[in-house]
This record gives sequence, C-alpha cells and structure tokens, in this order.
Amino acid sequence: MSSTVVLIAGAGQDVSAWDEVIRLLPGRRCLPFSSAELCRTVDDIDAAAEQLEAHLDEAGADTFVLVGLSLGGMIATRFAAQHPERVDGLLLSGSQFRPDPRIMAVQRTLQRFVPEPWLGLSDAVDKAALLRLLRIAAASDLRDDLTRITAPSQILCGLRDVANLPASRALYRALPRATLRLVRGGGHELMTDAPRSFADAVDELL
Repeated sequence: MSSTVVLIAGAGQDVSAWDEVIRLLPGRRCLPFSSAELCRTVDDIDAAAEQLEAHLDEAGADTFVLVGLSLGGMIATRFAAQHPERVDGLLLSGSQFRPDPRIMAVQRTLQRFVPEPWLGLSDAVDKAALLRLLRIAAASDLRDDLTRITAPSQILCGLRDVANLPASRALYRALPRATLRLVRGGGHELMTDAPRSFADAVDELL
C-alpha cells in the first residue's frame, strides 16, 4: 500500500495543525492541506474536492491514505466517493456527513458576534472566511457518498467532542469497512489534543 498520507485540516486551522502527527509518522510522505486552502476560490464541497484532486495530481500522488478533520473530513468523504480507486484508506475525525442546517445556522449567528481573537483561528483564516467555510459545510449532503466508499476506514472522535459523536457513530455504521475509535480526553481538534492516538490510527490504515 502507498505510504503517502494526505491530511486535510478543519475550517479554522492551517496546515501547521498536522505538525505533530507528521512527526509521529517518520518515513511517510505526508501532504498536508487546510480546508481554507481547498475552498479559497470555491463555494461548494464538489469544487473543493476538485481542488484537492488538482493538488494531488500536481504532487504525483496516485493513491494514498486520505485523512480529514471536520470540514476536511467532509471534503475527504466526497473525494473518496468520487475516486475510490485512488483511496487506500480513509480516516475521518470529528466529521459530519449531513450537518443539521438549524444547528449550523445558530453556530454561524453566534460566531458573528464573537470577537475574532476569541475564535482561536489560525493566521490563515479570518472570521469572514470561517463563516463562508461553515456555509459550505451546512449546504453539504454526503449521505449518498457513503455507499460508494470502498476503502477501509477509521472513524475517530474525541469523547469531549459531543457535537460530533452521533455523526461519528453513524459513519461507523454506514461505511462497510469502518472501525470506530473514541478517544478519552480528546476534543474536536483531535490531531493536536491526541496526536499519538491520531498517528496510530493512520498507521493502522497504512
């Protein structure tokens, strides 16, 4: 199996969020991306998956293990459904497949009123960009994609990430070759909360 690992961070993160996981995967070729990078010039998840494909073609990555957190996991899900022949393994962490639009609308409304420094965003993402990324997530429906994914899958979720636990369990039930791993003490940004557990899950897919 290919040793290339493709990593897609969540909406408010940049690629540095993957630094510790990459350090724990010595000898592996890792290609980190952020959701903001893949969605910078597009407005839906299909176009984000196309952006990912273009980057991977340019990097010469034919097949790979595909890893995504949150919105990055949703982009990974769409890509894995569209290109199953290229995905050797899929890891989804704190990810959704059909976000509740009402909850997402409340989340966006609340975040409009939170001072930007309090949001804990990376330098590469401002509040306006974050709200646009959340709109992309809210408009996405990946339920049909799940039946087209053939790769072995790891579903990760921190036990403190209560908002995403139901979706993680549903992904585990829906994907035909999935394993569910709930990480004690882990929150939503599991690659920084529990990088060893995250890297171990990637290694299992490799």
